[in-house]
Order: sequence, then structure tokens, then C-alpha cells
Amino acid sequence: MQTVQPIKNREKIEVIKKILRASTLRNELLFVLGINNGLRISALNKKHAG
Repeated sequence: MQTVQPIKNREKIEVIKKILRASTLRNELLFVLGINNGLRISALNKKHAG
């Protein structure tokens, strides 16, 4: 298993958000939700709006 490091540079985070925003709003929202809550994408995908 590979080790991953957090993205700490705010400029890199903004670039990632712009790239994701260009594809779909869903992807950007999942990214923002994940970085603000520290959740993995697998945990976010299991969430359902009730």
C-alpha cells in the first residue's frame, strides 16, 4: 500500500477545485466536503441525502 500526503498548499487546492469545477459541480463538492471534513471518498460515496 502506498502512503499519501495531505495537500497543504492553498494554491494547489484552488487549482484542483478549478479543474474539478470545469468537469462537474458534483466532483468539486465532494472534494471540498472531503478536505473540510477529513473523510475519504469511499465514505463520502456511501452518504445519501435523506
